[in-house]
Amino acid sequence: MPRFSILGIALFATGVVFAPSVTIAQQQPAHEQLFARDNLVAWCIVPFDSQKRGPVERAAMLKKLGFMKFAYDYRAEHIPTFDAEVAALKKQGIELTAWWFPGALNDEARGILDVLARHKIRAQLWVTGGGEPTKSDAEQTARVMAEAARIRPIAEAAAKIGCSVALYNHGGWFGEPENQIAIIDELKLPNVGIVYNQHHGHDHLERFGELLPKMLPHLVCLNLNGMMPDGERRGQKILPLGQGDLDLSLLKTIAASGYRGPIGILGHTQDDAEERLQDNLDGLDWLLKQLRGEVAGPKPKPRTPVPAATPSKSDKAVEPQLGEGRFGQALDARHGGLVVAGHERYRQPPISVECWARLDSPQGYNILVANEPKSSATHWELFTMAGTGTLTAYLPGCQPDHVRSETAVVDGKWHHLAMTLEPARVRLWVDGREVASQAVEFQKGASVAG
Repeated sequence: MPRFSILGIALFATGVVFAPSVTIAQQQPAHEQLFARDNLVAWCIVPFDSQKRGPVERAAMLKKLGFMKFAYDYRAEHIPTFDAEVAALKKQGIELTAWWFPGALNDEARGILDVLARHKIRAQLWVTGGGEPTKSDAEQTARVMAEAARIRPIAEAAAKIGCSVALYNHGGWFGEPENQIAIIDELKLPNVGIVYNQHHGHDHLERFGELLPKMLPHLVCLNLNGMMPDGERRGQKILPLGQGDLDLSLLKTIAASGYRGPIGILGHTQDDAEERLQDNLDGLDWLLKQLRGEVAGPKPKPRTPVPAATPSKSDKAVEPQLGEGRFGQALDARHGGLVVAGHERYRQPPISVECWARLDSPQGYNILVANEPKSSATHWELFTMAGTGTLTAYLPGCQPDHVRSETAVVDGKWHHLAMTLEPARVRLWVDGREVASQAVEFQKGASVAG
């Protein structure tokens, strides 16, 4: 099947720390302060760490790498350890800078606010959304007002404990900076800003230099990523920093913009989180040498996999090819996948998804079957995890958004692989045997046709 080895990095800086002697800090170039180690925030590693570190081990790992700030991404299984996470970070002297937050002020959201209030933590709450593009001015106005009404209770509850809200671009209508600015203008609340993620901004690359000044008055975090032209469409949505052709020019744009807020490094892959973060630190050091005009030497060699580019729509069309299958001939996805028309019934459970597949390489993600783009709340995909080759399902519109098995299926043998999507549960099957069963709750997001 097509292999999308997703490697991620994001960077965001959290406030510039000035030395008592002002002259030293003022003499430093802007990028030295912006990308300094004590201004980097580690992000999106809790549910993506192949080593499955707990709060104590994770805090120790962050300290070892030199991180002084941390943004917390969690899943349902981590809720019982919220207080332990905070305690471990405090013990290591690491600031909890931001917290991935539900899209509504529900019981889970109130539980997070209670943890932050009890520990007197003033964090950014990162809130996302979706939606298809609007078709008229009237629809646009209504959408802005509706999203402002959704965000307002969260922002008001956050303000009571000294926290802020950051609108997080995760694709769809909500992920467009102009729409986020419109929501902020409608809210007129002082504690609502924007956290911008480059790995969700591939379609913004050509106008990033124009978007950044517009976002700047509201920008509270900037997450960097290794960026390639047309990267998302070519299977390179997330790359280690320093591995993208556009990384240096984008860093120059950011440094020259006047932005002086948080910069963070993203995990977001199922590799060892320590290796993933170290790869990004190495890449950042290599880029900074070039910003200084120094001889940087060869590009760092990452410890974790880097996905190769796949053909994009702008390339010459690749016809599906057939090869030897389980029963006669089958799609040989090494030469390209197969796209068929979407249908509303593919987004309405109950659904059963089945296929026969023979997978040879566990290095990257093997996408087996997927419905709609990832920005759609009714997107689902059946795939194998990079590194381990274990069968997994991804449903971004549900909580939790991953259903994981412990069964490796990337072994060069044919397997019958299946997912049953029920209204409140997802099950995974390998060769007729149930290998995972997870209760899920749909988060009422908008569908994006595809």
